[in-house]
Amino acid sequence: DPEMADVIADVKSHYEESLKTVLGHTDVALTSQNPETNLRAVRKAETNLGDFLADAYKNLLNADIGFVNGGGIRSSIDAGTITFQDALEVYPFGNMLCMVEITGQQIKDALEMGASLFPEESGGFIQVSGLTYTIDSSVRSTVQKDSKGNFAGVTGEYRVKDIFVGEEPLDLNKTYTLASHNYWLKSGGDGMSMFLDCPVLRDEVMVDVDSITTYIKDYLGGVVGEEYSNPYGQGRITIK
Repeated sequence: DPEMADVIADVKSHYEESLKTVLGHTDVALTSQNPETNLRAVRKAETNLGDFLADAYKNLLNADIGFVNGGGIRSSIDAGTITFQDALEVYPFGNMLCMVEITGQQIKDALEMGASLFPEESGGFIQVSGLTYTIDSSVRSTVQKDSKGNFAGVTGEYRVKDIFVGEEPLDLNKTYTLASHNYWLKSGGDGMSMFLDCPVLRDEVMVDVDSITTYIKDYLGGVVGEEYSNPYGQGRITIK
């Protein structure tokens, strides 16, 4: 139908123009890959893109900690102009930023769940802000899961160690504020059942794509700079 074809072409033209909207600029490439192998890394190692995205969550919600799942990071961002299409390619799912109150023990459990499959990839691998941790790969994971793949506990030694929030060791009995998204914090995605009982302090504040825009504009002065220049990140995740 020629008339319908014209309508569709018109809609597409408007959409294509919006994808070209400039959100900011980056002086450095923000990668989800290992620069030596060009293979995807964000599901089993820290990258500068993971740091950047977790920082956006933490800062925009003024939380103690920011968590981003490696499986939710779907593309890299080349140095230069950042467009709306670039942001959508990184975050295609439309998750919403949320913040919860969480105990140190629940944070430790989440990190352990995220590291349970290492050195294999895991969509639940955690990119972090405001927190550092070590994965001891010599320790066999004893994470227990229920029949639906949800976290059910740890029966042995934890693989995650040396967890610090800022300059202070993680206090298992203390409560912290955690910024992430509704897929984890409200739906328990990737088996992260420890989040489901946490009080929600800020609910669905903005869509994840907008966190990229707002963080660049409001916190980085419109430019992603040298603080994110190392493709391996800022040393937040140590693997031994």
